[in-house]
Amino acid sequence: MGATFFIVLGVYVAAVTGIAVWSWFQTRTEVDFLAAGRSIGPIVGGAVLAATQISAGTFVGTAGRHYLAGVSWALVWLGVWAGWIVSALWVAPKLRRFGALTVPDYVAVRFGSRLAGALAGILIVISYTIYLVAQFQAGGEIALAVFGIRPLTAMLLIVASTALYTLMGGVRSSSYIEFLQTLIMVGALLVAVPLLAYHAGGLAGPLRYLHSLDARLTGWFYGPKDLIAFGIAFGLAIAAAPYELTRFYSMRDEKTVRRAILVCIGFQAVIGGCILAVGLLTRVLFPNLASQDQATAIMAFEVLPPVVGSLLLVAMLSAIMSTVNSILLVTGAGVAHDLYGKFVRPDASERRLLTVNRIAIVVLSVLPVWFALQKLGDVQAIVVEQSKFIASFFFVPVVVGLNWRRGTAAGAIAAMLGGFAACLVWEFTGQASFGRLGIDAVEVGVATSLILFLVVSRFTKPAPREALQIFFD
Repeated sequence: MGATFFIVLGVYVAAVTGIAVWSWFQTRTEVDFLAAGRSIGPIVGGAVLAATQISAGTFVGTAGRHYLAGVSWALVWLGVWAGWIVSALWVAPKLRRFGALTVPDYVAVRFGSRLAGALAGILIVISYTIYLVAQFQAGGEIALAVFGIRPLTAMLLIVASTALYTLMGGVRSSSYIEFLQTLIMVGALLVAVPLLAYHAGGLAGPLRYLHSLDARLTGWFYGPKDLIAFGIAFGLAIAAAPYELTRFYSMRDEKTVRRAILVCIGFQAVIGGCILAVGLLTRVLFPNLASQDQATAIMAFEVLPPVVGSLLLVAMLSAIMSTVNSILLVTGAGVAHDLYGKFVRPDASERRLLTVNRIAIVVLSVLPVWFALQKLGDVQAIVVEQSKFIASFFFVPVVVGLNWRRGTAAGAIAAMLGGFAACLVWEFTGQASFGRLGIDAVEVGVATSLILFLVVSRFTKPAPREALQIFFD
């Protein structure tokens, strides 16, 4: 596969480079860099939302979970799509109507508090740094399994290539590149799954083999409580995920946002079904892999024809790059726009803000590499943990805050800090002590955040009327 892979990769890199160079000449202001000039339509927008969420957690982590646990993990997608529906009905239209550049902008204006906006920016940077660890670890797993390349080398290559096109064109370049990446992912999987099924002997035979290997692979490896907890984590995180919410600001209008969410769910349904098949069929062909996270890469290298396998590997790399790109845009904006531009240099020029944003992207892209090399857990486990934290500190201020007028700045600050702390403490101490109760950290975090938001808001000063008028007719 070696030569074929590098030819396919070369064509892909050339296309990405062309889009990035074009976007460089279109990017002159902070609005261009962070919102693509509000020019993205529903098809490209839906593909962007799908590519942003379809990451290493899907191609490597989710396929690995299906390899390990069988079909039951697929039910987690219901939580993801429920989160998108919540966003389409109660979050996305209002955020697009507001038309800011970042999610902390929304927090600061909605609650009339620069401090609340700054806190949101800090928590976003922390939680998404964890998410970057999963993406880099997945890239290292692929490189090691397929080419025998050291994980550190692969991670640095991903950092360099992704940071470069992120720096050049911001959201504009990333949007059109992620549209390309989504098409590659879907095309590669639709070709790969039938070929994989052919090598495994169809579908019925492999299912019987999996049942004989472990009956839980075709039944309930995870219990309902576990799946509900995972679904809640993903669903609440999607409904309030800053790296998804900021994409709404780049779309033309509210109608475009709703249509883009429907397009996104369609793309994800196809990709999710194919990933389920990849995980199960790879378990049939390679039942004793050293790491579940190597399932997709080994299958692409050992089973598929060179062109198809190369295309699938490029799709996996593009999935990682699309999410890394989106995270870097969000965290870079958190440092430059929400912290530097609001507190350090409020009078900073557009040129200086763009420069600080690009410097922040470079620094934040390198920081998670060391943690990724430590392999603190499998890729999907890291993604789940990050989703729990995002849901715990951000779901209530965003979703409830957009639909309850009485929410206050003090309530939002208490909800963010309390939800984050409750999730953290329960995950590392409470889970071990009270795990028999079947209560997950995300449930504790969101419940704590909601209670604090409601109670503190009732006893503190309401948000300014002019701020509420923006979000409530």
